[in-house]
Amino acid sequence: MTTIDIQNQKPGPLRSTPEITINTHHASKLWVGRLPIRNEEGRITRAGIISMPTCLSMLSQIQKAAMNDDPYADDYLLRFEDKVLEYRREIQKIIDKVDYIYKEQIPASFHMENSVSIAPARYSLTFNSQLGYQLVFLFLKFDELACSVMAAAHIALMTRKEAADWIEAGAKLIRQCFGIVENYRHSGITRRDAAENNARYKAAIKRMKYELSPEMLSGEHRANFAPVIKNTQQIETGPESKEDDGLIENGSE
Repeated sequence: MTTIDIQNQKPGPLRSTPEITINTHHASKLWVGRLPIRNEEGRITRAGIISMPTCLSMLSQIQKAAMNDDPYADDYLLRFEDKVLEYRREIQKIIDKVDYIYKEQIPASFHMENSVSIAPARYSLTFNSQLGYQLVFLFLKFDELACSVMAAAHIALMTRKEAADWIEAGAKLIRQCFGIVENYRHSGITRRDAAENNARYKAAIKRMKYELSPEMLSGEHRANFAPVIKNTQQIETGPESKEDDGLIENGSE
């Protein structure tokens, strides 16, 4: 191999295969989602819940649209980021309250290891969205909460009704994140369309049913974990190097 060949060699993108472990059936139910239930007339009597993989896949699609300079996708990412980070703080507060119950009510001479499943479920993560990881971290905190609460009910630190209420409080946070993503609609525009105020942009406003702020349209206001905009004809609002985007390849989008 010549010196020129060596100098021209560049490493390929990074790749990883992260995996998560789930210990409770409460978390497992959220992971797989729920189909809607209909009555004999075909009307929905209980709404369905999207699965975690579906939500993560949709987040990857939104991220891809934001990367292609879709300001509405950027708006969705910002709203999702605000909520998922807020909910991570909220679920940690719930876990801290449960930990306080253990600390206050269990005698010092009582010892019990953390409750875990004897046959946990394991799932590989195959999506490309930094904010998707924030959702996964929230989800795993919920699984941690469910483990702790179920163990507390088992040793009579709380009633089954109280345990169910704690678990529902955590599950609600994840379902609300699902709702933000599930309501996403693809606008089909770029910031250039908005700058030109063309027919495509006007049609998108009608379809999306709201207008974006000037800060969002300019790219000044974006999520902290928003991707680098790939459209070189627009002003870059992320890191200068496009190679920084995506960070590590993680399977399919």
